[in-house]
Amino acid sequence: MVNARLAPVPQSQWPQPLQAVLENSSADGSGRENLFGTLAHHPQLAYAWLGLAKLLTHNGLLPARTRELVVLRTSHRHGSAFVWARHEQHAREKGLSQAEIAAISVPGTHPWSAEDQAVLTAVDELVDRADLSDDSWHRLSALLDEPQIIELLMVVGQCVTVGMTLRTLRTPLQAKETSS
Repeated sequence: MVNARLAPVPQSQWPQPLQAVLENSSADGSGRENLFGTLAHHPQLAYAWLGLAKLLTHNGLLPARTRELVVLRTSHRHGSAFVWARHEQHAREKGLSQAEIAAISVPGTHPWSAEDQAVLTAVDELVDRADLSDDSWHRLSALLDEPQIIELLMVVGQCVTVGMTLRTLRTPLQAKETSS
């Protein structure tokens, strides 16, 4: 196990607004304590970012299954094991099969629908070039409305940002076991 470069702040030391966000995020599953605890080193940024993250990963306009497909493909392509682990269960709950989840990280191993393939290709282009080809833009435009396309772009960017931050800081997914 690699030690965190910046150990998560213990919950008892978080400012009240950040504690309230954690208390209202039980649906987020495991890992949120270390995510929030890492961000608690900069409370103002943490609180602002968590509002955007909640919108993009829970309350946005994208179909939930599509959103989870985007998050998992982005986290795989960008090497964020933390984000992948946090969203794998969400993806199952939102309709992705175990075979589809496994295939996200191994291109060419699953017969994706044209819609899913358009989303996966768009994520790949965004991760590789921070832009979409005209072909990908047209395929997404046939599937999603303008606000949903903007949201898809923002989900990829948010996933890259948090993945890079947590990977660089070596934030562990699970809290360290304490011995008594």
